[in-house]
Amino acid sequence: MILFKKHRLGVNVMIRTAALTLISVMAVLLTGCSDGKMLSDNELTDVLSEKLGNTVEIIEAPEGKSDGEYSMKCADGTEFTVKRVHLDYDYFGANRYYQYECDYLLKWVSDHPEVNALFDERGISHKDYGNGTGAVADSFEEIQTVVETACELVESSSYRIPAVSDFDGDEYKVKFDRPVIAIECLGGKNEETHWLWQEFEYQDGTEPVDHDEELQVYLAEQQYVDDYRHGDLEVSVPDELLEKYGPSQMKARLKSSEYSMIRADYTKDNINMGKTETLYYVRDGFDNKNGETLDFPYIASFAEFTGFKPVAADDNSYTLAKGEEKVIFRFSESDSYAERNGVRIELRGKLSSPSDSCYMDLTTDDLTKLFDTEFKFDYINGTAEITNTEA
Repeated sequence: MILFKKHRLGVNVMIRTAALTLISVMAVLLTGCSDGKMLSDNELTDVLSEKLGNTVEIIEAPEGKSDGEYSMKCADGTEFTVKRVHLDYDYFGANRYYQYECDYLLKWVSDHPEVNALFDERGISHKDYGNGTGAVADSFEEIQTVVETACELVESSSYRIPAVSDFDGDEYKVKFDRPVIAIECLGGKNEETHWLWQEFEYQDGTEPVDHDEELQVYLAEQQYVDDYRHGDLEVSVPDELLEKYGPSQMKARLKSSEYSMIRADYTKDNINMGKTETLYYVRDGFDNKNGETLDFPYIASFAEFTGFKPVAADDNSYTLAKGEEKVIFRFSESDSYAERNGVRIELRGKLSSPSDSCYMDLTTDDLTKLFDTEFKFDYINGTAEITNTEA
C-alpha cells in the first residue's frame, strides 16, 4: 500500500511538471518569440562609430549567424575585437538577443602609455595584462605606495580613458569591457606573480570616484598576510605583522569541540566595525519554516562557559539563563534583537529572520555583553581561548 502511494505521488509530480511545460510552450506559441537582431556589418560599424565618436571599419568578420569574432579598427588607430554572442532571455529560449562584446577600451589603454604616467613618475613597475594594467609591488613594503598610486590615478582628471557607454536594447546589446588596474605582488623563491588585492577601474570622468586609500592599503596588506598564512607566498613575515593582521579564521576552543570564528570584512559584511579593526563573529542559524522550536547549539556552547544554559524556546524566541540572569533572542521579519534582563542590547553583529529562517552573527564583543564571556586571542597561531569560565 505504501509503495502504491509513493508510485501515485511520483506520477502526480510527473503530470504536474508536464502540464507546466505544456503551458509554457503554449504561452510561447501564443505570444510569439524573438530571435533577436543580428546587426549587418554596416549596422555594426554605424553603432560603434556613434558610440566611439570616431569612424570604425571591419577588418575581418565572422560568417553565418552563429557566435563569432570581428577584427576592427577605429580611425584613432586603435585595433580591437568584437565578440558576437547569441543569448537567451528566458529558460525556454523563446526570446533571444545578440550581444556584441567590445574590447576597444582595453586596447586603447594599451596603446596610450600616458594614461599610466603616474606609475612611471614614481618608478612603479607595470605591464599589460588581459583586463588592463598590472601594477607590481615587489615586496610588502611597496604595497602602500602602489595601492595609493593606483587610487590616485583612477581618481585624477589627468588620466582619463574615453567616455564610452554601453547599449542595452531588447534585440541586441553592445557591451564595452572596462579596463582596470590590478595590483600584483612578486613574492616567493620563484617570484611567481600573485594577485594581491582588488582591481581599480579606470575612470572616464562621467562619475566622481573617491577611494578610501587608508582602507585600501590596510586590506591589501591584510590580504598579503592572509596569503602567507595560507602558504601561497614563500616569504618571511614578522610576528608583528601577524599580530596586526589577524587570520581570516580563529579557532575557539570550546569544552567539547572547536569552532572556527570568521573574521568580519568591513567591505562586505553588514556589521558594526571600524575600517581597520580585526573583529570575529560566531554564526548560528535555524530553519523554522514549519514553526519548529528554535535551537542555536553554537551560541549555547559559547554561553555555557559562563554558566548560561538554554531554558526556553518557541518558534520566534530563544532563552538562556544563569540564576536570575536571563538572555532572550527575539526574531521577527521587521525587528530581531537580543535583550538581557529585559534590557535591549546594542549589538555589533546582527540578528535576522529572512524567509522563515533565523540567523545570528554575533561578535566576540556581543558574547561578552550578553554572557560575560572573555576571550584571549593568539593571532600568530589563530586560536582563541575563553578565559572567563564558570567556576
